[in-house]
Amino acid sequence: MYIHWTPDLETGQPFIDAQHRMLLFLFRKMDVAIKTRATESTLKNIIDELKRFVRFHFASEENLMRETAYPHMANHEAQHEDLLVKLDLVAQRVLTRHEFPEDMLYFLNEWLTNHIAKHDQDIARHIRAAAHRPIGEFAYFEYLATPGSSHTDFGTDV
Repeated sequence: MYIHWTPDLETGQPFIDAQHRMLLFLFRKMDVAIKTRATESTLKNIIDELKRFVRFHFASEENLMRETAYPHMANHEAQHEDLLVKLDLVAQRVLTRHEFPEDMLYFLNEWLTNHIAKHDQDIARHIRAAAHRPIGEFAYFEYLATPGSSHTDFGTDV
């Protein structure tokens, strides 16, 4: 199964899209590890990396929803929690050899097509229309404008 970025996954929110691209990179990394018959240790490390990044990504998205008062936040957080439970379950079943690693790829692809391509688009539409701009939006562009800079000045004394 080849998992890759497609234009319909774009949300128009650069920092969300950057995180989604990283998720797809990790999905693809797992795909390559499976196809090249990487060691069990390598596969475990990739799964651990993926799980850690997913948790970070969900926390990041939930912060955006809070900052912009997303009206369906509770439902979206519940979806995140459900996905984390399923990810942990599938990962555990793969690592204990109760499922094939390919089964995890099918799960991730399903997640990609249902959650990112549909539900995250709703958040992005809300953010675009929100009167209050998320802090990450400013920080992201400032970060891109000054590569290697360790200081960001938003006109405040911090």
